[in-house]
Amino acid sequence: MKEEQFYYKIAETVDEGALTAPKTGGKFSEAFIKYLKMLYTPEEAELVQHLKMGMKFKSAAEIAGTAGKSEDEVNNILEPLARKGRVIGFADNYALPMVPLLLNIHQFHKEAGPDDIEAAKLYQQFFIKDGYYKYYESSEKGTQLMRVIPVKRTLKQGQKILDTEEAHRIIEAVDHIALVPCPCRTRTEKLGNRECRDRNPVGFCLMTEASAQYFENAGLGEKVTAEQAKKYLNEMQDLGLVATTDNYEDKSHTVICLCCECCCSQLRGRTRWDNPLAVSPSNFVAEASDDCVLCGTCVERCFFGAISLDDELERAVVEAEKCMGCGVCTITCDQEALRLKRVERSRPFPTPRDLYKQVAIENREG
Repeated sequence: MKEEQFYYKIAETVDEGALTAPKTGGKFSEAFIKYLKMLYTPEEAELVQHLKMGMKFKSAAEIAGTAGKSEDEVNNILEPLARKGRVIGFADNYALPMVPLLLNIHQFHKEAGPDDIEAAKLYQQFFIKDGYYKYYESSEKGTQLMRVIPVKRTLKQGQKILDTEEAHRIIEAVDHIALVPCPCRTRTEKLGNRECRDRNPVGFCLMTEASAQYFENAGLGEKVTAEQAKKYLNEMQDLGLVATTDNYEDKSHTVICLCCECCCSQLRGRTRWDNPLAVSPSNFVAEASDDCVLCGTCVERCFFGAISLDDELERAVVEAEKCMGCGVCTITCDQEALRLKRVERSRPFPTPRDLYKQVAIENREG
């Protein structure tokens, strides 16, 4: 059927990107194809199949020439999709959303729409059961797409921290920030199986620069100042959420996520699924001093099972291999006995291009 091929062509375009596309048994996941059908009608898919990913825009004139349509016909179909976030559109130029945006389109809306539950169920199939999370979190060889970032207040006195490693500095380095509903907790909330409901709000991700503009154009982002963003980040870390961002140093970050252990599509690789290399740790490890009173609060707050209480040593003990260096365990230590110390163990890529080039190479080599 000709219409069916439109969706497979879109899947092929997604697959050409660094993160590839959801597959099972070497073929595109049936659940993913069904998901694309939810995003685009056949008339829309006929045009969307001509778009590229990775912010590689094509003009309405180019698309019209390829598709055998007029420019007005192209704009009349693609502009409404851009307003809904299903394509990226700027001044009659269009592209497919990057994978993290494409897969979560329904879940950036707080209220459940008519297709949201079905989209969430399809996501559970192609992302979790079909194992696409491994490609979403890291490459075939373990290069991580995201990294943990601590906030300076959690460090031991005198510990150095680079601007590109520290959450507040990352926020201060960008010009545009928007709060956007967290798609991971939104999804589990809509499905009625959010485990952290009594501990965490659904809350927001901090989208920056081009990604912030994308969500604002789609009516989904609330623009905030750097001070408002830092205040929100601190509040969420106080609740126990882990801050993560893109695994590169360049200031053009797209997002700071605030992650729980039970909903997050990134952290669950480590906390629930079989991807121990999901998310790169920071260059810090928690360490307890002799002021520790063995209250156990830090043990309860650690998602990663990195902390235990040692009665003989009379303090908390941290397994460096499991510790992600987020600092969440240190914030509620009344004795201030637990702090982060610097341990050089990971190096972000210089730029997004360097990161995604490496991930693409490793995924192609398999």
